[in-house]
Amino acid sequence: MKSYLDAAATVPMRKEALQAYLETAESAFGNTQSLHDAGTEASNYLDACRRIWGRLLNVRADGFYFTGSASEGNQLAIRSLLKGRPDHCKTILTTKLEHASVLGVLHELEKEGYKIRYLPVDETGILEMETYEQAVSEETALVVMQLVNSEMGAIQDVAGCAKFAKRYGVPLHSDMVQGLGKLPVDLEESGVASAVFSAHKVGGPKSVGIVYLDPGLHWQPVIDGTVHQNGFRAGTLDVPGIVAATIAAKHAVAEQPENLRNAEKLQALLFGILPASILSAGDRSTKSPFIQGLLLPHVEGQWMMLECNRHQVAISTGTACKIGAGEAMSAMLAMGVESDAARKFIRISFFRETREAEIRRFVDVVETTLLETGKKI
Repeated sequence: MKSYLDAAATVPMRKEALQAYLETAESAFGNTQSLHDAGTEASNYLDACRRIWGRLLNVRADGFYFTGSASEGNQLAIRSLLKGRPDHCKTILTTKLEHASVLGVLHELEKEGYKIRYLPVDETGILEMETYEQAVSEETALVVMQLVNSEMGAIQDVAGCAKFAKRYGVPLHSDMVQGLGKLPVDLEESGVASAVFSAHKVGGPKSVGIVYLDPGLHWQPVIDGTVHQNGFRAGTLDVPGIVAATIAAKHAVAEQPENLRNAEKLQALLFGILPASILSAGDRSTKSPFIQGLLLPHVEGQWMMLECNRHQVAISTGTACKIGAGEAMSAMLAMGVESDAARKFIRISFFRETREAEIRRFVDVVETTLLETGKKI
């Protein structure tokens, strides 16, 4: 029996999404930019998908764009918004808890002349709002604030941050990848300028990122001369992938309340049977129950990941987009965890198919390693 506890990295494609992909690949194979009937049919599929995303997230359909991944979506959204901002606005506000794709583009922007200010978070990973409010000004180019941290699940008050930033005319970009299908997501209510989602986190294909850009805001294309998607992204669109992603998202949003209840039960079970010497990163009462960051007392996270894999239990040492490059370490240090303890970090994460038996199997492996190393359980 195999246990898959790395759902924050990816989940299997839903049968409904696979079927949608196959049907669309046969019936809507045209290029959406082509002017003949095949192109028009493919474009109609695309428009239908945008309308569905608009209904799912309570915003205008014409604000949705599709990319090859959420990582690409983060990069394009951030740069597109910045190109639409006044030249004198050169400061970007964010935290060290962002996804690797966001931290990467911010590092590039710093080399290009932007000032990146990493705001402090408390020991649970929550932004210190007083410091944030003092930092926002007319000189701020952009606020970048992830909804759900991908390492340990801290949930930021994105709506509150966006509302405050609007007082100064500052847009807010949010990576909402770990929120869709898990928490209620209403983009109109959140007030964000842009948001990014990932198809393969909710049972869709790995080839599709979904980007929302508020149609009422000014942005500019990153690549000059691009004609696809109003210039947002170059390249022929993967219509079957987009349809499959949309079908997966429809199911995920419909199942969200049930999925959340199940994740809360799994979290309660985990900490009811987990050895007391293993600490939780973050506040279990307020963070996403789908993501569990754990600090081990006895071995490094990489060793535990390999040991679990030997017992056919899939876990991780952090986000799969930056394994071995210190993203989890960066997040833990930002939360005040000492470096030695941060190296003993592991992550387990749940989705709709995760079962109690998988949690118990993981805990059995951990308990065995504690006994073998002579640590108190």
